[in-house]
Amino acid sequence: MTPDSVFDTLAIDYDAAFSNRIPGRWLRSRTRRVIAAILPPASRVLDVGCGTGDDAFWLAAAGHEVVATDVSHGMLNVTKARRAAAPETVAARVDVERLDLESPCDEVRGPFDLVMSNFGAVNCCADLGGFFAWLDQRLEEDGRVVITVMGRYCLWETFGFALRGRFRQAARRWSGRATFTLDGIDQPIWYHSPAAIRNMAQSHFVIESISGVGVFVPSTEFFHVCESRPRLMRCLCRLETIVAGRWPFNRLGDHYTVVLRRPA
Repeated sequence: MTPDSVFDTLAIDYDAAFSNRIPGRWLRSRTRRVIAAILPPASRVLDVGCGTGDDAFWLAAAGHEVVATDVSHGMLNVTKARRAAAPETVAARVDVERLDLESPCDEVRGPFDLVMSNFGAVNCCADLGGFFAWLDQRLEEDGRVVITVMGRYCLWETFGFALRGRFRQAARRWSGRATFTLDGIDQPIWYHSPAAIRNMAQSHFVIESISGVGVFVPSTEFFHVCESRPRLMRCLCRLETIVAGRWPFNRLGDHYTVVLRRPA
């Protein structure tokens, strides 16, 4: 079957390329700490851009009900396969639905205690204003939105590619827009700044916190640097843990995690 999006192709080895690698697991643990700190027991969670379902099954194993959504049929097929192989008590807590951020459907219904979107799914949508309005109708009164966004400035990407003489890639995020092409399919990417997120969400939510993800621990293209140097990996993890919540480091990672809540 011909893929409809680049993510259908990426689904085949996404876990091997990111989620199952040592830096990828550590980076995902950083976003999960943020979620776990604000998520009440036995919550109902909407996972937007669930990918292969890694976070959805983590949440389900912890006792939460999860609606796992993605625009990619390939990613959803992997998630459904994982659900079929999961223990019955975990699989029963995960529903799988298709959701397009640019035209979210009414079939995905709330209320949810928390909405999450991990590792750049929201970067595939140019204007998130409509999405935030849609979420506002599906959240509990005291619910939170936690999204992990690819930022406009990434230390590892800028210096890593510049040192290799690949200056166009080193600066590819700075304009706020780029295109990722795979197998002849183009995927536009918008690198939303925290200010842009605030402006698009302001009719419904305010930013509660911002923390960097992948400030010192490298982005995917440079995972091998740490995988071959465990001591360096430990040092970078400690350093990131200390400073990732502080300005300006919370804006200089491969991603940043932003927590949004309704204004008082």
